[in-house]
Amino acid sequence: MPAAHAGSGSLQPRRFLPDLDGDSPRHWCGGDPVLTHLLNAYTLLVPGNEGYFIRAFKRALHLIEDPERRRLMTQFMRQEGLHGAGHHRYWRILERHGYRISGFLARTDAALYRFLEPRTPFKLRLSMIACVEHVNARMGHEFLVRRILDAADPDLRALFEWHFAEEIEHKHVAHDVLDAVAPGYGLRVFGALAVWPMFYGLIGLGAVVLLWQDRLLLKPATWRAWGRHLFWRDRMFRRMLGHLFAYLRPGFHPWQLDDASLAAEVIVRYSGTDKALLRPVPQSAEI
Repeated sequence: MPAAHAGSGSLQPRRFLPDLDGDSPRHWCGGDPVLTHLLNAYTLLVPGNEGYFIRAFKRALHLIEDPERRRLMTQFMRQEGLHGAGHHRYWRILERHGYRISGFLARTDAALYRFLEPRTPFKLRLSMIACVEHVNARMGHEFLVRRILDAADPDLRALFEWHFAEEIEHKHVAHDVLDAVAPGYGLRVFGALAVWPMFYGLIGLGAVVLLWQDRLLLKPATWRAWGRHLFWRDRMFRRMLGHLFAYLRPGFHPWQLDDASLAAEVIVRYSGTDKALLRPVPQSAEI
C-alpha cells in the first residue's frame, strides 16, 4: 500500500455545475443503447446508495477514535452526498425522454432500504459498503483508463467521470472503517459475496427495463452491443471478475492499485478556469 494513501490526506467535496436541463441524445454514449442504459441504471441507483452509505457512516463515527479517520469519513460523506445530488438531477433528462423510472426506483428502494437495510447486521452493512466502494472505484478505473466515455455527450461524460474520479480518490475510506470497526477476512468475504450479485443484478435489471421501453431489448443488434461491452471490446466481464478476485485476497487494500494520478487528471480537466464544470465546496458549507 503506497504510504501516501495509507489513510492520510484530505478529500475535497466538489459540486457538479452543469444543470443537465439541456437536450442530450437519447442514447448518449456514442449512440450505444446498451452502454447508455447500463449507466442510466447505475445513475438511478446512486442517490439511494449514497444515502445508505451516509446513514451507516454517521452511526460508525462514534466507534472511531482516530480523529484523522473521522475527518476522512466526514469528507467521504460530503462527497457521496454531492454525487447523489448530481445524479438525481440527471433523472429529469430520463423523464423528458419518456422513460418510466418511478416503478424501478420504488421497488429497489423498498427492497434495499426498507426491507434489507433494517434487517442487516450493522457490521455486515459496513462490509457490503466496503465492497460496493471497491466495485465503484475499479469500475471507474476501467472506464477512465480505457476512455470508454470519449464519444459520450460532454455534460454526461463529465458527470460520470467526475463521479468515477472521486470514487478513486476516496476508495480506501470504507475499507479502513471496516478494518477499524470489524476486522476479519471472513466478514469481508461474506459482504462481497452478498454485494456482487446484487450490484450487477440491479444494474442489469435496470438496463433491461430501459431497453424494453425503447423496444430494443429483443433486437439482435442489442445483444451484439452487450457482447461488445462485456466480452470483446471493453471486456468488462473479465476485468471486473479480476477485480473481485483481487478483493478476495487476504491482505487486500484498495491502494495496492495506485491510480490517484488518474483521478487527479480528471479533476483538473473539469476544473479549468475557461469552463469549470466542478466547484470545490467549502468544508463548512451545506451539501
